[in-house]
Amino acid sequence: MSINVLLVDDSPTVRNILKIYLMNLKVSIVEAEDAQRALQLLRLVPVSVVIADINMPNMDGITFVKEVRASAQLQVRNVPVILLTAEKGEDLRQRGTEAGANAFIQKPVSHDELTKTVRQFLNRA
Repeated sequence: MSINVLLVDDSPTVRNILKIYLMNLKVSIVEAEDAQRALQLLRLVPVSVVIADINMPNMDGITFVKEVRASAQLQVRNVPVILLTAEKGEDLRQRGTEAGANAFIQKPVSHDELTKTVRQFLNRA
C-alpha cells in the first residue's frame, strides 16, 4: 500500500515546493487547491498525513481541521494534520491546536523541518 500525503494550499507554487521537499520520503502526493476539495478527497483516498495552509479562501485551515475532526469516517477523523502558516501569532497556533491540528510549520517552509515533521507522523502510521 502506498503512503499518501495530502497537500492543501491555494498556491500551486507552494504545493510544488512541498512536493519537491517530500520526494525523498517516497510518498504519493495528493493535491487539493482548497479545503472543500480536500474534504472530498479525504473521503475517497486513504491519506496518512495532511499538510494544509491556514490562510485559504472560502474555508481556512482551522475550519478545515474542525471539519476533519468532526467526520463520521474514523480514518478521516484520525488523520494527522500539519498546518502551514506565515503568521507568527501564538493565538493562531492555540486556535489550531484546539481545533485538532497535530503540528505547525512556519512559512517559508524549511526542507528539514517539513521532512522531520512529516516523518514523525508516518512512523506512527
